[in-house]
Amino acid sequence: MFKIYRYVLPLVMIGIAGSAAAKDLEKDDIEYRRSSLYSLLVTHTEQKFSPEITEEYLKLPTPDKYNDMNLSVRVLSVDSKGDYDATIANFLEREQVASRLVAKWFNRDILTGRCDMDLVKERGLYNASEFDKEIAARSARGTAMLEDAGEDLIGNTFVLVNEINYIDKAKRSRNWGMALQVLGAVAGAATGMDAVTDLGESLNDMVSTIKGFRVKINTRLYQLVWDDDVAMDFYKNYYQTNADAEAAKKFESARGNFKLKYVGEVSSSGQKSSFLGISEEEPELMIRKACQRALDENVADLQKKYEQFKIKAPIVSVDPAIKVEIGLKEGITEDSRFEVLEAQEKDGRVVYKRVGTVRPVKGKIWDNRFMAVEEQAYGADFGATTFKKESGGDFYPGLLIREIK
Repeated sequence: MFKIYRYVLPLVMIGIAGSAAAKDLEKDDIEYRRSSLYSLLVTHTEQKFSPEITEEYLKLPTPDKYNDMNLSVRVLSVDSKGDYDATIANFLEREQVASRLVAKWFNRDILTGRCDMDLVKERGLYNASEFDKEIAARSARGTAMLEDAGEDLIGNTFVLVNEINYIDKAKRSRNWGMALQVLGAVAGAATGMDAVTDLGESLNDMVSTIKGFRVKINTRLYQLVWDDDVAMDFYKNYYQTNADAEAAKKFESARGNFKLKYVGEVSSSGQKSSFLGISEEEPELMIRKACQRALDENVADLQKKYEQFKIKAPIVSVDPAIKVEIGLKEGITEDSRFEVLEAQEKDGRVVYKRVGTVRPVKGKIWDNRFMAVEEQAYGADFGATTFKKESGGDFYPGLLIREIK
């Protein structure tokens, strides 16, 4: 068993990479296995701001600790009489989402059925030519690579279904806005300055539109079922490297064999977001920020609750301090605790061994939430969270951390 320093050399050349371990790394030098994510929005068509919420939701990026696995359909609409639960269940089953995710993993051509392993190789951190050689030879190492890819890559494919509800606080906000407008008018009458009255009207507009905007998001998490039986069935019966329209029909008729399993769900608090850094001329940013903050809150909660959804993030620096590019967006607090993992190879497969524990340093947690820089939040300029070692030997850049508390 030996260490994998993937940021220096590909998997098949691990043994000579040890000399690079002590160096701090640039972000682009670090590669590791991320889970993959398909994110959906369920929107209520009769709800205020529904079109605007939909438009801004589609601009939100895939969380940066996950691979983008989005399919063509990103939005489901339901009216006031619609059943939220039924809408989701019907869509996932009717559109055979599980089979579409499998097909995307193998770049399957819907017309010819031709598949390839390019995405698996890319995300699995395998040397491409070595991977192809071992698979073609049907070697034990090749089989191990396929099993490895299934366990750590394809099987860690998730679907997030987000129902966004607008919380109408506008009435209260309008009251505040009217009060400001009255104050402006009184001040204007007393001073003879129209600009003061204009200021009150401007504040009224801003408070009514921005300060009244809040959302609450319910997020459901599903995981693609990819066990040994499903994998064996796919490789044996549906994986084809040559174009064959007749053979392709076999997969089309078997789409129902692929499944998603429900993992759990959480809801954001719907607390008011700060809209510092957003001007009256950018109301769309208000919507995007409210949605992004609420969604990040849910993703962080799901990561804490469900083992299979936990992220692994690499240590990017150890000198003069241990630093990792995660922060408040991932729900980190000074009470969080993480295990440090070393990727190792065993019988052709990658395994992770705990080599220590760390926790965040108080006052040095990165605020990496959406628009934290624009609102000049404390810690927004840190670039990473600083950690202190609780246990373990010498750490080096490239080791992974995963939350355990």
